[in-house]
Amino acid sequence: SVLDIFLDTALQDRDSLVDAETNIYTKREGEDITVRCNLTFSGRRKLLCKETCEKGNILINTTSNEDQRGRYSIKYEYRYIQSSILDVTITKLTKSDSGLYRCELQKDWIPNSKDNFKIIVTKGEFDPQNHENISL
Repeated sequence: SVLDIFLDTALQDRDSLVDAETNIYTKREGEDITVRCNLTFSGRRKLLCKETCEKGNILINTTSNEDQRGRYSIKYEYRYIQSSILDVTITKLTKSDSGLYRCELQKDWIPNSKDNFKIIVTKGEFDPQNHENISL
């Protein structure tokens, strides 16, 4: 239908804008991070993915409003008027956590709603195990 074509085109445009406006967060190894994804449409299935939501990249895939898998957790809040939100937490960050992430809500009858963010994990500046105590 014309509406489907319009929605597909609008969302493709939105996705290309999201790429230009992707939020970037810098954290140190060992720290935790919580990022808020803003999602246009509500959806029953919630996904957290590294890079794209294809097999092998899916970190969380659930219909629950809260879920945790290892160091990754999500908390979903449906909002009727505003964008719904999906809070993503990753604990004990490592260098290999650096990269692009995608939050996604999936629903059968409308296109998926997506939001991307990027994490840069830097080497910790201070490691107490590698420093001597200095007393003055």
